[in-house]
Amino acid sequence: MPHYDIAIIMVSHNDLDPECLRSIQREIDTTKQQVKLVVVDNASSDYRANEFVHQYVKDAIIILRNGDFGFGSSCNSGANEIEASYYFFLNPDTVLIEPNTLDRLYNFSQQYLKAGILGPKILYPDESLQETCRRFPIWLMPILQRTFLKNTRFGRVYADKFLLHDYDHKDLQMVDWVQGSAMFIPGSLWKELSGFDKRFWMYFEDIDLCRRSWEKGRPVYYLPDIIIQHAYHKESAKEKTVIKNIFKNKMARAHIASWLKYLFKWGIK
Repeated sequence: MPHYDIAIIMVSHNDLDPECLRSIQREIDTTKQQVKLVVVDNASSDYRANEFVHQYVKDAIIILRNGDFGFGSSCNSGANEIEASYYFFLNPDTVLIEPNTLDRLYNFSQQYLKAGILGPKILYPDESLQETCRRFPIWLMPILQRTFLKNTRFGRVYADKFLLHDYDHKDLQMVDWVQGSAMFIPGSLWKELSGFDKRFWMYFEDIDLCRRSWEKGRPVYYLPDIIIQHAYHKESAKEKTVIKNIFKNKMARAHIASWLKYLFKWGIK
């Protein structure tokens, strides 16, 4: 199996963005590192994923799966296809808007060899901040987010703490966890952790991975000087009420299921 400096692992399901793929190809063309894109497609029906990706990144590796196997499991499948010094897990609706993004992530990891997981700053298309670095949640967090409690004083105070509103997002910072939409990790640590916990079909797998990284003495860093764009859609909260979300929204049910699995694994703390 050939070895690369960086393997970009992307999981898709009818959401591949051409601009994302173009930005990756621009990075591949200019980086000093050996980079390979691996796309794990979970049965997209809007296009033929292999043909679609190869329009923009000709030598990408495409893994076609015959069902929607979720984020963590699919990331694991993609990483298992390739040996790399670093893995960069990237959502298919992100865009690498700055030059030398990959080199800068790589150089930081080479400078801080004890670093575990890195998360760049992520902006919405309108350039407002996405709050993608956070504190570990308390067991009540999903309830506080999804019910009238979020508008209570306790709910607002907790949200500020959880979302790190006491941090200006301008300085390099160690944080509890970073969102899986853009996550850079050394290949050796990835193997030591055995990748994402496959029990989480979707949601909480990124929090879980960061907790396990911290347990190994490998801190999680938020890098505000490295910026990418993400057209984020909160699929788990489309319906207006909690009850409608549970019964009508598959992703809301997945979020609740993963929350319960997370509590069972880590306890109520």
